[in-house]
Amino acid sequence: MTACFAALVQWLNARFGAAGRILVLALLMLQLTSAGGTYPVQTSPGFFNAIHPYLPMSYVVEALRRLITGGGLGPVWQACAVLAAFTVGALALTAFPARRKQVWTLDRLHPELSL
Repeated sequence: MTACFAALVQWLNARFGAAGRILVLALLMLQLTSAGGTYPVQTSPGFFNAIHPYLPMSYVVEALRRLITGGGLGPVWQACAVLAAFTVGALALTAFPARRKQVWTLDRLHPELSL
């Protein structure tokens, strides 16, 4: 989960710059409310139920529940695969802004001074 979230943070910061930090906080808040870690996601509003399967922390919570309570390891391996896919996807998406920033422009060489 740490590698996945770090990759998502890196992508948002590389893609959106300073605004990416705000998006990271928004993503974190959405994950905390829709993961179902504090209370079942079925009791939350419909919006959080709708985004629940698309956020990586949901899979972490389900895998940890399975590991704590016992049972088959199928959901745990599924969560590992989903987190790996999110991590690889975020790192791949980071490559595009990183490549674009390798090209030096006059504006990047001599930025405008502001006080």
